Amino acid sequence: MTDDVGPRGIQGGRAAGRGRRRVALLTAGALLPLPLMTGCSGDDEPAAAGAGSQDIASAAAATLRDGGTVRWAVDELPGTFNAFQADAGQSTDTVAGAVLPALFTVDANGAPQRNPDYLRAAEVTRREPKQIVKYTLNPEARWSDGRRISAADFAAQWKALRGKNAAYWTARNAGYDRIEKVRPGKSGEVEVTFARPYADWPSLFTPLYPKSVMGSPAAFNDGARAKLALSAGPFRVRTKDGRKDTLSLVRNTKWWGGRARLKKIVLTEVPPAKRAKALAEGRIDVADVDRGTAKEITTARGTNQQAAVGDDAPRGAVSSDALRHQAQARGSESERAAERERRKEAAAAAARRAHLRDYTVHRALSPSFTQLALNGSTGPLTDERVRRAVARAIDRTALAKEVLGPLRLPAAPVGSHLLLAGQPGYRDNSGALGGQDTDAAQALLAEAGWRMPEAGGEEKTDAQPGEREAGRGRADADTGRSDGENGQPGPQNGAGRPHGGPGRGPDRSAATAPVTLTTLTGAGSAGVQRAALLRQSAALYDKAARAERRRALGDRGSAAYAAYERASGRAADAWDEADVLAEAARQQTTALAAGWDDTKPGAGGDVAGTGPAGPLSAVQAREAAAAAERNRLAADAARTDREHAQAAEDEKAPAEERAVRAGMDVPGAADAPAGDAGDKDGKGAGDKDGKAAEHGRQARGHDDAAAGRSSVFVKKDGRPLMLRFVLPDGPGTAQLRTVADRISEMLLKIGVRTTVQKVADKSYFQDHIASGDYDLALYSWPGSAYPATDARPIYAKPRPAADGSLTVEQNYTRVGTDRIDQLFDQASAELDPEAARDLVAQADQRIWAAAGSVPLYRQPQLVAARSDLANVGAFGFATPRYQDIGYKK
Repeated sequence: MTDDVGPRGIQGGRAAGRGRRRVALLTAGALLPLPLMTGCSGDDEPAAAGAGSQDIASAAAATLRDGGTVRWAVDELPGTFNAFQADAGQSTDTVAGAVLPALFTVDANGAPQRNPDYLRAAEVTRREPKQIVKYTLNPEARWSDGRRISAADFAAQWKALRGKNAAYWTARNAGYDRIEKVRPGKSGEVEVTFARPYADWPSLFTPLYPKSVMGSPAAFNDGARAKLALSAGPFRVRTKDGRKDTLSLVRNTKWWGGRARLKKIVLTEVPPAKRAKALAEGRIDVADVDRGTAKEITTARGTNQQAAVGDDAPRGAVSSDALRHQAQARGSESERAAERERRKEAAAAAARRAHLRDYTVHRALSPSFTQLALNGSTGPLTDERVRRAVARAIDRTALAKEVLGPLRLPAAPVGSHLLLAGQPGYRDNSGALGGQDTDAAQALLAEAGWRMPEAGGEEKTDAQPGEREAGRGRADADTGRSDGENGQPGPQNGAGRPHGGPGRGPDRSAATAPVTLTTLTGAGSAGVQRAALLRQSAALYDKAARAERRRALGDRGSAAYAAYERASGRAADAWDEADVLAEAARQQTTALAAGWDDTKPGAGGDVAGTGPAGPLSAVQAREAAAAAERNRLAADAARTDREHAQAAEDEKAPAEERAVRAGMDVPGAADAPAGDAGDKDGKGAGDKDGKAAEHGRQARGHDDAAAGRSSVFVKKDGRPLMLRFVLPDGPGTAQLRTVADRISEMLLKIGVRTTVQKVADKSYFQDHIASGDYDLALYSWPGSAYPATDARPIYAKPRPAADGSLTVEQNYTRVGTDRIDQLFDQASAELDPEAARDLVAQADQRIWAAAGSVPLYRQPQLVAARSDLANVGAFGFATPRYQDIGYKK
């Protein structure tokens, strides 16, 4: 199943068009339930080839029959055939790979290789004073109209992509902008002169389009969107059938290379979620699949098939199940109907297995890696020390083993942002950041001011009104005394009103007073902090109340029951005030995002007043909105913790109290009101309106440790370190959240709390990742044979734009340095391959140190293909040779 944003081709994630390095998004099917598979191959299937580089059922051309059609599943059909346009997708790259010239291809190790079908030679013939590359073309290479491929095609593509004519709607011009001129050389030669040295020159002119497509803006923009008239590959585009969601590529009779074995390739639009059904019905021949579908296929192939046994089976062959079914068939009409339905379902399941047995699952490591992205533009992660601490808390090896181990694929974590294992120049540079180390991570947090609370410090952090009451409530819980001597009223709370018990009167003026930005001066981050402290106090009151209630055993006249009422009332007051402050903080943040400033002349007394301070910049508005979301999630998380803690406490309650709740007779229960005896909804006696009871509803089954979880979070200025983990919410995202949960568990060990914000799949990338509206996120980048060129926009330092926003290119973590940019520039201009690789390694070391992203593991590539198909499957890094694909004789 696809991992990429936009359509994915059959090239294993390699951006053939190289119009722009495309992000691979972990959505439906990218990460499935990790415990789901114990292996993706049956005994009849070999392990993945090599070190997981590719698995394509290799076979010599002589062993394949001539002809045949392959129906190939793609996410969606191409919206354009021009791979250099912004809306080109992976299916565009697939078509280009089958029908257009590729001067250089990529091998299974991710290294560029000259393609002899088009080039006799290609080399740098001069370095000084300017770099010159000479291409010697294969004299047989021709377009399908009979015209030879020539320098005119090179020149037209250079002029279209160099970036000097805005009329060309190009995705990017990397490399082409360094060319000074293109001219024909001797017969069959093309000379390209560069104004500036360019080490990744083999990446250019792949794919190569005819001059009829590149020769004018009109032809470039619109001419190749719906059709591609000329071909110079083993196949050519024939028909696109929108009604059937298919695109046919047929054998190119003008092809001069090895004859294509297949007569036709039909790209068939099949969404990932529907591929299992399409395979089971035999409607497609090749498809990327998810782990669940892969397991179903291998299980079907490995199942010992048994003949169905019916009433007419020979003597001795009737099983006990068959006898039972025969007996049912002679029973009532409903039994006979149920038996018919069972047989129908069994027949359908058998047919599904029969179809799936015709497929083989090919497995390899995808040329893409999954990363944890840390947004360095807002919130706590703007501090490099915090980013490094988060990164060092993650056990990347454990995650890699968990994802790849069950597939019998190499499970080593990715050690480089720029190259993948097996590529020339690959080095594990993760040492620049450091390995998983909880102590080191906590030390980094402490250096940044985020420290674990000292022993007992949690009970003393509430410096706001209510601290004294919290302490007194605990003392009361221990001694059973009332607040005042001889039954006199106890102290009043910060709102100036007595603490009532569960049955207190309706005086709630402090909780319902109008919320204003000027009167609640702490309604921003300080307000959130105070709300959190009040919730801590309230939790202590609740704990004391539960202890006293257990001691009272339903005796409303006891001192313990009186203490329970007081503590419960104080808890309710604290919850009320905390809720008011949290709401005020939310309103203030919303107002700030809208440009409100109530200190300006003419500002009203509340959020709804007039007199805005003027619009904020896009960056400021985004940061304000992110802060508001963090506040909301923090409040939700605190409430959840509270409920879990209460549930854990109640699970440990003595049997007598549980009996009281169930309405059983226990000593002293006769005096308790009916409402108290039946306390199934978590409310105290007479506390039908009490806030403490509302917040104390039970949630069974949680670990007792949840009761004290909030006490282990690191804090700075009294507030815990909370990070938003933004994840897509749609089919298959539960699997993605499994990995996020693993990471959250690792961060919890260093006192960092994560809260998950689920967003719609369609808006996940554009509205959150690209716009910077997240703290933590998971997505993948494809690897590249040309890291100095392709990776630079991903890690380039964001630069201020004229409107005050940041130009981030593809650096969605917004973390970068000038030195990283310099190293990329030097590597792209270094014509000595070893020196260039050294510069790439230096850049990678600094990317690791900046801790904007943490590479985790290679993505698995699972491809289901007909078992009699050869030279097709999980290609890994390698460029497919479509002419070699065919059916075995």
